[in-house]
Amino acid sequence: MWISPLNCESFNSWETLKINELFILQKSVAQVGLFWKTLQNVFDTKQPPFRIVLKSSQNEFGQVIAVGNTKEEIEKDWKYIIDNFMPAVEKYEDFDDKESFILYKLGFLLSSVNEHEMSDSKFRNACNVFKTLFNIPESEELLNFYSCSYDNQIFNQGWMYISRNFVCFYSFILGNETKITIPLKDIELISKISSRSGVFNNCISIVTKDQQEYVFSNLFHREQTYQLLDELTQRTMDRLLKSTSKVDQVPGLSYNDISTRNDTISEKDKKPIDVKDLQAQRQNAEFRRLFNLPEEEDLKCVSFAILSISTNSTIKSSGQFFLSKTFLCFYSSNKPQLYLVLPYFVIKRVEKANTTNNNIVSLIITTYHKIKLTFELFSVRQQVNLVCSTLKDQLKGNISKMSISKNFISNLSSEELLISNVISKKCLGEKYGYIKSKKTNEKAKTKYWLQYFSEYGRNLTILRTPTFTKLVRIGLPNVLRGELWEICSGSIYLRFLNQGYYEKILEKYAGHVSLSTEEIEKDLNRSLPEYKAYQTEEGINSLRRVLYAYSFHNPELGYCQAMNIVASVLLIFMTEEQVFWLLTVLCDRLLPGYYSVNMVGVIIDNQVFESLVLKYMPSISEHFKKYDIQLSIVCLPWFLSLFINSFPLSLTFRVLDCFFLQGPPVLFQLGLGILKANADKLLKAKDDGEVMNIFKDYFATAEEQVMTKNLNNNILLMKFNALLLSSLRDYKSVTYDLILKMRKSHQFRVVHSIQLYKKRSDIRDLKNTHLFSNDDLSKLYDQFYTSLFYGRDESQTTGNEKMDLLNFQVFISQITSWGHNKKELKKYEMQQEHEKRKLEEKKKKDTIKSGILFMAEPSETTINNTDNSNISELSTISNNSKNEVLVNSTSSSNASSPKSTRLDRNALVGFNFLKSLFEFFDKEHRGYLEFQDIVDGIGEIKFGGLLSHIDMLFHVHDTQHKGYLSREDIILVGESLLFLCRKMEGDQHLSAVSDLMKEAFELADELKEEEKIKEPKIIDIETNNENNKKETITITTDEEKKKNDSENKEENTESKKDDNSESDINKKEDNEKASSQESNKKASDEATNENDESNMETSSNINNNSSEDLIKIPLSTFRALIMSNAFLEQYFSDFENTINLNMNLAANVEGVKTEILELIWNEGVKWAKKRVQPNNSKNSKITTSKAKLKPQTSPVDNQTLSPPTVVRKNSRQDIAYTFSNAEDDGDDEETDSMKQLLDNMDISTAEETGETVPPPDNINNLFNPFN
Repeated sequence: MWISPLNCESFNSWETLKINELFILQKSVAQVGLFWKTLQNVFDTKQPPFRIVLKSSQNEFGQVIAVGNTKEEIEKDWKYIIDNFMPAVEKYEDFDDKESFILYKLGFLLSSVNEHEMSDSKFRNACNVFKTLFNIPESEELLNFYSCSYDNQIFNQGWMYISRNFVCFYSFILGNETKITIPLKDIELISKISSRSGVFNNCISIVTKDQQEYVFSNLFHREQTYQLLDELTQRTMDRLLKSTSKVDQVPGLSYNDISTRNDTISEKDKKPIDVKDLQAQRQNAEFRRLFNLPEEEDLKCVSFAILSISTNSTIKSSGQFFLSKTFLCFYSSNKPQLYLVLPYFVIKRVEKANTTNNNIVSLIITTYHKIKLTFELFSVRQQVNLVCSTLKDQLKGNISKMSISKNFISNLSSEELLISNVISKKCLGEKYGYIKSKKTNEKAKTKYWLQYFSEYGRNLTILRTPTFTKLVRIGLPNVLRGELWEICSGSIYLRFLNQGYYEKILEKYAGHVSLSTEEIEKDLNRSLPEYKAYQTEEGINSLRRVLYAYSFHNPELGYCQAMNIVASVLLIFMTEEQVFWLLTVLCDRLLPGYYSVNMVGVIIDNQVFESLVLKYMPSISEHFKKYDIQLSIVCLPWFLSLFINSFPLSLTFRVLDCFFLQGPPVLFQLGLGILKANADKLLKAKDDGEVMNIFKDYFATAEEQVMTKNLNNNILLMKFNALLLSSLRDYKSVTYDLILKMRKSHQFRVVHSIQLYKKRSDIRDLKNTHLFSNDDLSKLYDQFYTSLFYGRDESQTTGNEKMDLLNFQVFISQITSWGHNKKELKKYEMQQEHEKRKLEEKKKKDTIKSGILFMAEPSETTINNTDNSNISELSTISNNSKNEVLVNSTSSSNASSPKSTRLDRNALVGFNFLKSLFEFFDKEHRGYLEFQDIVDGIGEIKFGGLLSHIDMLFHVHDTQHKGYLSREDIILVGESLLFLCRKMEGDQHLSAVSDLMKEAFELADELKEEEKIKEPKIIDIETNNENNKKETITITTDEEKKKNDSENKEENTESKKDDNSESDINKKEDNEKASSQESNKKASDEATNENDESNMETSSNINNNSSEDLIKIPLSTFRALIMSNAFLEQYFSDFENTINLNMNLAANVEGVKTEILELIWNEGVKWAKKRVQPNNSKNSKITTSKAKLKPQTSPVDNQTLSPPTVVRKNSRQDIAYTFSNAEDDGDDEETDSMKQLLDNMDISTAEETGETVPPPDNINNLFNPFN
């Protein structure tokens, strides 16, 4: 089986079977003990016994390129090498060329072989274990999992689980449990390191922002693991950067398009992560970066080739041949270095030349400018056929572009210069003149470039040679500068593939205004005012259109200061459309994050530059640290404006020439060169002002002549030329790859520092901090933004600091002991979806029955009836015993779904309570909460005291701000108290809540009676019929109230009286009922229906009409009720203790080890029962000791097994089992049985006996989830 080349550490324990010039076939002869074999089988770390090693000049022992489990399997790979690899390398004499060719062919083989995909059941099993073991949001989805060891310890061997926001690890070996949860947003550095012994390169180090390091070793898929972690962490950092922005609106989004903001964002969403194709994605990204291609380009195939050109027979170089969707590319790192990007639509003809070697194919390609390029492809026949077929297919797919390429190419400056020797006035420089430098010979430069164009092609067909690089560095001619900037940066390809887009976007957003356009208007007159074109309306309007178009094209970035400076310089040499696409490449690829809202890109590059200064000039770095000189004060303007505001303008163009050719490394090389040129003066400076003056004087004299030593000769050069020469020569090791690597090492730290700065600013800007300490505010801030971070959609583009109800529920669950857990949250979401579907189905049925096409809304009558029925059912609490309180409160919520569990009820009540609490926190009724609202609300809970807590409970349930609580409100208070206390042990809180509700209703009745007595009874004889009816209803209500009071008294004394007294009471009740019926015959039917408890619907209607209006408990009375209840008074006195700011989203799950112990105990019970029951059935082994243990047990009772006694200690091995009915038959059988239990892990639910705790459903997976 072919594998990616892996460095071979040694030949110890390996026997050589076959060997030739390049390859070695070996067999493992290592002696592995039984214990190690067991570990290898359990952890899936067994190495194949056969391997093929490629000899290498870079490694003493070579590289492993193939492995096999059997000799027959490895022999097939060896035969393939002899038949295909060896003949192809015979033409090469140099060993390095042979090795490179083998590696290229091996890469092709690996790309064509499909890796073994994990089975669905295996991955599903891992997902279940992942969600069970770790306390993470329910929405987290497992992406992949890997076998590894934590902290380089074999006894910490376990599994790494990687999701979109977390990397987790779990192991359980010999009673030692290790569980780690690392949020990706806390990661500061990910690196590949060697093991502690330095022998194996199979470790990954993760450092978090609190400087905690986690080392995971024994990663047999380290590269894949690292790539996945790197990609996920990068995406997480991007989200963090967006969250640090205080702008609620996208900067470049038009005010007219705010309503369609989501549609705009969705177009910018990143592609989902495909774990299986991650390597291909990274390869495509590297390919696009190497050739500066558009993001849509994907690599089709690669081959090893030799390039030669018809116009110069001396040009011949070997390199890599690439084919993508739209381009044919070639790159050679050998001398001479050649670089070619050839679009398919400029290829006029392709010929295939005949060769004597079947593994060599020659392709002769004729370009648009009639230059012939010959590619000799060296590969196996299969790959050659793939290259040819791919090229043929792509040429056919680009035929439509060939027709429009002619007009596009004819408008380029190089074409006009060669054909007519006249350049049309398309840019500002042609109209208003170029800025000329001293001693510049434009005609000579132009002549050199025209000669180069005739020999190596031009514009879209140009071949870059070492001469191309030299011509760029000495300075480009003004008439060709804009076109060559396009070619070097790759923006010319974007412009061709998107012709007409610039005009369309200007037309679409004509007259639109945004935050970015407002900022642009402020900076237009400050953009290069010394150039005369920007002293006219034409120049200003041209700059305005370019900046407007880009801000609308990329609304997420919009506009940032310094973009106007760069764009104003580009417009001197380029048209508006050219500048637009070059600005796109500059902001998106060359300088990512430079012009964002928080300018994180330039901050990262400043950190990179300081690291380079420390590496190359440690004396200057130490001097700056000694005197606290901030290098960033000087460097940030350099990088942000690309030295435009530093050097004289004519020299700035030279900097841009090198920048677009070589990319960002030029900025760092020039910066180091400037420091080196002024090193002596800088070492004498003692503050920032002196340093700035030194650089100011240096830039002002950059055009002066200085004597420079070059190749042991002293020559007179311009100071800038000397700087450019020394910088590119002395710091050529500062490459693009090094910059990317250093950016990656600093970016996480910079992002966290930006986040910390924002955090301190937000806390400092709070209007009221209550009594929170800075540490508590920091923790509360972290909880607030963590809930927003995981609750916000990944497509969210700005730091929206508004917390909605759903995020508030998650937030409360993290900081309180009574909040919902993730199971309750998930169950509530499922319940909401079920009710939504049920309502939709009901609407459809109603629509069909009524014949109405639109979907009708539910009527108010139905809603009111439902609410009243619930109120009437819950109102029975006031007349029932304590034990009936929970039953009635639960049954009322389950009226619609009898099969609902208690969890459903608690979740439902809890969400209603949290919704009211959310509205209570939202004092201004905006529909969302900001951090200040959270501080105020939590501060009231944390520092308010007893009365404040009672008042909060009152106002939370007084949703209509009536100033009192009605009967329904009181019932909801009881439900909320049951929810808050649901996790308490015992049933004391049930009694307290029951007493509270009884006292509330009784007190309400007493208050009502007192009000009735105090009210003057004025009856007007001459009232109308309507007043007579009202008086009758009032009298009836009073009589019914007296009747109910007498009935309650009789029920309380009923248990203390004998049968005779019961009959007397019944007679008394009958007499009272008869007298009440005689006193008011008109209302007798209503009274009878109100006393009938079986008719719930009628009761609810009467409660609506009378009781609800009559029960009014004000705040003062509510305080007295709570404080009169000892339990509730103590609970609300200590209510602030339910807030725990130290809780976090990724807290470890407790009790996993205990569940496993319970599992083993239960399995032991089952095992013992199977052994003891046959003996008990025969009654053959009953000893005297057993009879003494159970003197009261009858012979029949002895047939069953009494519950076992378990003694639990610190580790799993210290568990002692004692069975009162079983005799000891020896420890061996018990040990073997438990060992078999642990090995097989085929565990079913334990029988419910006594105190037995049933294990979780997925306990089978806690040891090895993939067995």
